[in-house]
Amino acid sequence: MQRKTLINTLLIGAVVLLLALALFFSIRQQMSRTAPASPDSPEQTTADLSISQFHHTAKKDGRTEWILDAESARYFKNNSRVRLKQVKLKYFPRSEQPETRLTADKGRLHLDSNDMDISGHVVVENRKWRMETETLHYTHESNIISTQTSVQITGESLQLRADAMTLNIKTGKLICRGNVEGTLSGIETDDKPTP
Repeated sequence: MQRKTLINTLLIGAVVLLLALALFFSIRQQMSRTAPASPDSPEQTTADLSISQFHHTAKKDGRTEWILDAESARYFKNNSRVRLKQVKLKYFPRSEQPETRLTADKGRLHLDSNDMDISGHVVVENRKWRMETETLHYTHESNIISTQTSVQITGESLQLRADAMTLNIKTGKLICRGNVEGTLSGIETDDKPTP
């Protein structure tokens, strides 16, 4: 009889253990399905350094190419980027092109290359023209600004709209793409009729 009781106790214990293990694995599997998304990357949450009234000067071959000011900046060491708010930039071209100014709501400066991504009410202007768009990318090595969002350019002799644009601010060469519309005035042409 004692032996039968012992076997029953062991069987009941084994069943309880199996049920507990099944319940444990079931709960674990359910939790992994409904687990919260992983936390934001450090770039999106905490900065290594925060600065108000940020000022940065970019030089090339010993010459100042541009000066960047922002209301605030957050530096992220893991990817050498600075997130900026209320951006103001002055670009000093080497050629005869005039000084160019940029303003925007925010930006991201890549410290390893001095490239920038700018967004929010972006305005780029000099004494010859004014450009407005929502996003802009600046490539420092080639002095090219580009946008893949709608852009409007106005000046004394032009009004232009396009879906995308690339501008070499060193040479002034402008390329517009996608639904380009505009007017140019004051351009001299050869009025001789073609045969």
